[in-house]
Amino acid sequence: MGKQLTGAILALGSPQEKPDIRYQAGFSVPDPVVYVQQAGKKYLVVSLLDRELARRVAPGIQIYSPDALSIPRALRGTLSGWIVGLLRELDLRAVTVAADFPVRAADQLRRAGVRLLVADGPLMPERAIKTCVEVDRIAACQHAAVQAMREAIRMIARARADKKNRLRIRGRLLTSEHVRRAICRVLLDHNCAGEGTIVACGEQAATPHGVGHGPLCAHQSIVIDIFPRHLEHGYWGDLTRTVVKGNPSPTLKKMYFAVKAAQAAALAEIRAGVSTRSVHRLTTAVLERHGFKTGLLDGKAQGFIHSTGHGIGLEVHEAPSLSLRPGRLRAGHVVTVEPGLYYFQHGGVRIEDTVLVTRSGYRELSACADVFQV
Repeated sequence: MGKQLTGAILALGSPQEKPDIRYQAGFSVPDPVVYVQQAGKKYLVVSLLDRELARRVAPGIQIYSPDALSIPRALRGTLSGWIVGLLRELDLRAVTVAADFPVRAADQLRRAGVRLLVADGPLMPERAIKTCVEVDRIAACQHAAVQAMREAIRMIARARADKKNRLRIRGRLLTSEHVRRAICRVLLDHNCAGEGTIVACGEQAATPHGVGHGPLCAHQSIVIDIFPRHLEHGYWGDLTRTVVKGNPSPTLKKMYFAVKAAQAAALAEIRAGVSTRSVHRLTTAVLERHGFKTGLLDGKAQGFIHSTGHGIGLEVHEAPSLSLRPGRLRAGHVVTVEPGLYYFQHGGVRIEDTVLVTRSGYRELSACADVFQV
């Protein structure tokens, strides 16, 4: 994680889509705003539509509306104009922006004489260390994911296989879509939304981000990955389990227990000060010791083809990364630990939990039973 930036920081966009702004402003609206931070002080430019809301929910921030700023005629009615007006008000001529700052806005600001510096890393690296409030919010989402996972596994456990090994409940085919809808209903009961929920069976489960579709089958792995986002505060949870209804093949069993062992080894390594690379390398080594290699097989990437885990907060994937990228874990990081194996001939297996990094180890945010055969 990079050092916290000094000098003035500028962010532009909708708080719903820009976690940096939502983190600092503490509220979410769909329309774009301008955020500037300098010397511990925070400033927002919002439309008249959102001004009263911003004043009410962000009392520690100085709020401006565009009509209160001196905006160059050529930039009136533009977000770049809002920025120039605010920077003039604050007597600022240079600001630091994120690497994904809009190109058109950058061009307009440079023409107006604003010097833009691009952050080398996250614009607000402090987001990676979670407060107690943030940890509680992520834990609430994780609890919702656990409840939804239990419902999904109950559905699969109740099903019976037909002559073609397709799962049925009361004669009706059980599909990825049916299980996904059940998951979403549970999440809504916890004021969360399921976005991109994965229920993938057999060969579909060999594609880590494939959401899955169609009938679920007996004797094949079913990967269930639930990552709910809270509808009010916007934090995420992340949880994955792999189950088989019936009798898995010997290879599938071996894959499952290798992934289980890799996750246990990775979790035992997690604590403040540990290299994120070392956690990922350990995970890879455990899977290789169990006989599972990673690489191109039949022209397809197969094996352990993703990182061991990632940070989670206002984004479902954020710093730090448990991968070959350099970095060290710190107390207050919240990370997923999710080794997996993917072979198109056998299917996929992934087990994922979300934990809080502490000085001496980790704390699981919401425990979920780990079952394989149901």
